[in-house]
Amino acid sequence: MSSHATNSGDRRAAITDGAIRVIARDGVRALTHRAVDREAGIPQGSTSYHAKTRIALMELIVDALAARSKADAEGLADSLDTSFTPEGRFGVEELAALVAGLVEALTTRRDDMRARYALLLELDDEPRLRAKLTADSEVHALTRRITASALTRAGLPASEARVEELIALTDSLVFYRTAVDPTASPHTILAAYLRGTASAPAPGTPPAV
Repeated sequence: MSSHATNSGDRRAAITDGAIRVIARDGVRALTHRAVDREAGIPQGSTSYHAKTRIALMELIVDALAARSKADAEGLADSLDTSFTPEGRFGVEELAALVAGLVEALTTRRDDMRARYALLLELDDEPRLRAKLTADSEVHALTRRITASALTRAGLPASEARVEELIALTDSLVFYRTAVDPTASPHTILAAYLRGTASAPAPGTPPAV
């Protein structure tokens, strides 16, 4: 790879990280090319060179956040295979601990999480970009597959509804730790939910008569 390509990639990374910090601290409305230049400590006009418009700048941010989320999902899959044999079973407590570890790891990247939630609210008029951060994304499809595998290996129901419930609960815990209480422990909540799914009927199942 040429030094020019490397420098260009480094500059784009600096722009992305600076933009995320601006949003996390001051909100999406504060996101301007000039603000990102100042935050990233780069020459004025650098952000405009790499992202001509504000939407192009947002796309840089969204793509970076999506790529990091994909890496998080792949890391969870690696943890499952590292901690247990590929077809091996494990218990509810072990699964709760793994997911809780993911929640805690995500919330150490507080700026990423705050920027993600702010953009979800801001991008209603940009469905193509918003989809990359929601259930319509490639990342979410990967997360569903990994979650279904984890539930199955823990001997728990892995219906589509249960998979989506666990993903939603995990995301809610990340939000709570990011926006409300960074010291909240997710393990107890996750373990209680997972134990409950072992005996609870699937969503939509009619009550026994």
